Amino acid sequence: MGNDSSVLSEYQVDDAHYAQLGPWTLHSATRKNSDSETVSVFTGKLKSYGQLSKEFQRAVERLKTLRHPSILKYLNSCIAGETVHLFVEYVTPLSQVLPQQTELEICCGLQNILSALDFIHSKASIVHNNLCKDAIFVTTGGDWKLGYFDLACSFAEVTEGFLDQIRSFRYEKAIAPEDEKKTKFPGGGNVSSRDIFAFGQLVKETISKCVESGVTDADVFRDLANKQMQSVTPQSRPTASVLSRHKFFDQPLLHAQEFLAQISIKSQKEKDEFFRDLPTLLYSMSESVVGCKLASSLLSRLVVLSVAAQQHLLPHLLIPRTDSTQGLFDASNYRLFVLPVVSRIFPVRDAQIRLVLLHYFPHFVGLMEPDHLVHNILPELLLGIKDTDDTVVAATLKALACLVPILGGSTVIGGTRLKLFTNGMPKESEIRPAKVLEMVRKKSSPNAVVHVRTLPERHEPDGGEDGVHSLLEKTDSDEHWSDWEAEGEEVCEDDREQGSNPIEASSFPGKKQELQSPARVTTKKPLVSDLSALEIQIKSREDEIDYFADMEPTITSTPAIFAPADEPMAVSTGSNGLDFNVQSQEEKDEVDGWNWDD
Repeated sequence: MGNDSSVLSEYQVDDAHYAQLGPWTLHSATRKNSDSETVSVFTGKLKSYGQLSKEFQRAVERLKTLRHPSILKYLNSCIAGETVHLFVEYVTPLSQVLPQQTELEICCGLQNILSALDFIHSKASIVHNNLCKDAIFVTTGGDWKLGYFDLACSFAEVTEGFLDQIRSFRYEKAIAPEDEKKTKFPGGGNVSSRDIFAFGQLVKETISKCVESGVTDADVFRDLANKQMQSVTPQSRPTASVLSRHKFFDQPLLHAQEFLAQISIKSQKEKDEFFRDLPTLLYSMSESVVGCKLASSLLSRLVVLSVAAQQHLLPHLLIPRTDSTQGLFDASNYRLFVLPVVSRIFPVRDAQIRLVLLHYFPHFVGLMEPDHLVHNILPELLLGIKDTDDTVVAATLKALACLVPILGGSTVIGGTRLKLFTNGMPKESEIRPAKVLEMVRKKSSPNAVVHVRTLPERHEPDGGEDGVHSLLEKTDSDEHWSDWEAEGEEVCEDDREQGSNPIEASSFPGKKQELQSPARVTTKKPLVSDLSALEIQIKSREDEIDYFADMEPTITSTPAIFAPADEPMAVSTGSNGLDFNVQSQEEKDEVDGWNWDD
């Protein structure tokens, strides 16, 4: 028993109960800090404060020590005041769900109970002593599990006194005749036969649906329960191991379950044959039965890692059925049976398992809840891109790309995002590729006339006049002249700089001007009637004042720069004029200069 404060703090127990089984009250509880996992809690009142009765103590101790797939799974237990709490996996009593069980589920359930009985009899040497519908529980996956070990004891503890002590707690119809007569039969093997008697009563109460539906050998197995299982002589009752091999349990689904449970000891040839034929078998059954019974087994570690399963089974199992894809489950059943298993194994740190799940990730990611993707799946993917295996990294990046349309890029990559790319798609008003192809088609047609506007040649800085003349020479009466005003203005500016005559559009008679593009609207200059007005006016330099004339030295006796050519240059010798006579200046320097002789 655990400490009450530490154990109860891990669970949130509901006040309302959903079943009453003898001294136990069955509640549902939620485990904290574990994705709200739901469990079942058996609570019972103690006769005295802090003291656990023998029945409660046996129930707790047996469940804690017995570990088997067909026995109720123990989680924890504690005593809080006058109440004992027994935490197990979430289950429902068989008596509540038996009407909803299918024929195949009943057949599988009975075999599960025989498997549990064989285990406690042959391995643990324990007798249950109270096998009935109230001692059997059904999991969310549809598996039957044996519980309620309050009256269980070892073979050596079966005595008349013990049987009298537990007599009032046992199911009346499941009490064997030897217990009624208080007859003790020698041999430990006969002690376990009382559980076989109780199992016969369970078969009669549950197999009627299978008999009515015509399940193979169901009526034969019911007769066996009446004649041999509940025989008055304990030695005539078969063991649980013998009963589990009856023809009634010779069902394809049960064989598949058995093979999957023993897959570790199967040869590669047996695996290849089994997985090759398994999809056909599964398609012949209802989705609910396959999901409840085989979903977890089909996605076990050894199955997922099997090459034969990857080739033949997983494409049908991990792809939900749609109008365009074939699968074992539709979207609703896929969410119910497959996604919980996938979510449970997704965090497994095995490269091959992760690669298999990532391969089918685009098919089932849309069926997951966004909240589950953010908190459970996305962290695992972000961890995968840091792996040293490039194959894992590449597959993880593809899976992250699938999350972007669902969660958004900001959620997937995080951090600050910038708009680095622009949309270069053409607008509706612009020519689309389809329209371009239509234009080319029309142009290739002999009867089609396509008007192509030709841009004028660009003039070079030198020899611009030659470019204009060549353009005029190429102009033909059959061609259309495009009035590109912007280029025309540039041509005029170049012509003015070169001193050539400007070219007017009116000098080309018979040419039609095309419409201007809205994007190239310019202002037209008024036309000039007299071309001479456009000539460059060069002013005579005679009228200009030369402010630097006095600063120019006179080297030789030459005429003035601006003097007329037919008149000699007059040199002023007055006192007010500037003397540019080099000779006279040198003479003055000789007088006024330094006297080196001194």
